[in-house]
Amino acid sequence: MRGWLVVLVAACASPVGTAEQAITNGAPDLADPAVLGLADELGQIGCTASLIDAHTAITAAHCIAGRDPRTLRALIGGSASDGSFEAIAHGETDPAFDPPTLAHDLALVTLRAAHADVLVLAAVDATLVGANVRAVGFGTTAADAMDGGVKRAGTAVVTEVQTDEVVTTPAPAQACHGDSGGPMILAAGTIGAVASRGDSACSDHATYARIDVARAAFVDPYLAATGPGTAMTGDACFYDGHCAGGPCLATHDDPTLFFCSRTCSKDADCPPAMQCASDGCRYPEPSPGALGAACGSDGACAGQLCRQDVCTKSCLGSGASCPAGFECQGSGLAFDCFAAPTSGCGGCATGGGAPAWLAIIALLGGGRGWSRRGRRGRSVS
Repeated sequence: MRGWLVVLVAACASPVGTAEQAITNGAPDLADPAVLGLADELGQIGCTASLIDAHTAITAAHCIAGRDPRTLRALIGGSASDGSFEAIAHGETDPAFDPPTLAHDLALVTLRAAHADVLVLAAVDATLVGANVRAVGFGTTAADAMDGGVKRAGTAVVTEVQTDEVVTTPAPAQACHGDSGGPMILAAGTIGAVASRGDSACSDHATYARIDVARAAFVDPYLAATGPGTAMTGDACFYDGHCAGGPCLATHDDPTLFFCSRTCSKDADCPPAMQCASDGCRYPEPSPGALGAACGSDGACAGQLCRQDVCTKSCLGSGASCPAGFECQGSGLAFDCFAAPTSGCGGCATGGGAPAWLAIIALLGGGRGWSRRGRRGRSVS
């Protein structure tokens, strides 16, 4: 599993000389239902996001960059113990995002379920300097704390408004580890920026990515492209109502893949690449993007891994395996799932997993920390 890049945002300011009490005046937050947690496959919350329409949430680009957003889930509620997890159907990072500097650190994700509570996008300008804003997120209460996963909110003050970023200092709260992507709430119900990074001690400043400067090139086009009724038969669809002329059906060979369908009585009623099934038009298996499907790039595959012109997934590591009909093949440290030959094997790996010694290597080498160096030279994790 790929480690998340966890930067700074939610309740974290360290009083001078009392590092052992490095917790801000942030408090558990029940007033912001539009603010969500982003959890990985194990349910660990590593980032924060905010709903800006019924199906769309905005977060930090580094929260989803380099991974399939559909492996994440949205936590609705104040914590895992009193909330619920929902599927994420799609996600994209701002094309202007620059990973080395974290500039333009914005991303959008689409949830399969609809929600009524949303934050309204607001413009930001220099008049915001000196104003109090609310930081909200699921991160830790101190740089060395292990208490993330609870939604908290606190007050910060804006000290700088830059071309594409806003900087805040504690007043008395500040964003901290695990709150990346959390909102800077201006007036009630409005969002002006999302948390990107800050000082490693969670005590000096936090930097937020402005949303308004990305609306024309990224945010508004994404909302238009993923809006209700915008997907045609055969297109990938992200929620019920996304399709213009029929239902949004899950594929049988990959439950995370959905395509727009329509009623049919014969194959000729469907687009050329689809066939008529009992519940409507469907792609023959393997469905586009599913394991074993033809591909030209990683982005064409649901698991974002295209090898030998087919979609695959890694089978290297502890507990990794291939589904029925596929076997683990490869050499060195590259083992992936490919369709099993119909007869004979010719010395290929069998049993649905990589050799045990390779799994041990993967475990020893797979524990890299969630770190990235921020624009101001400090390392975050």
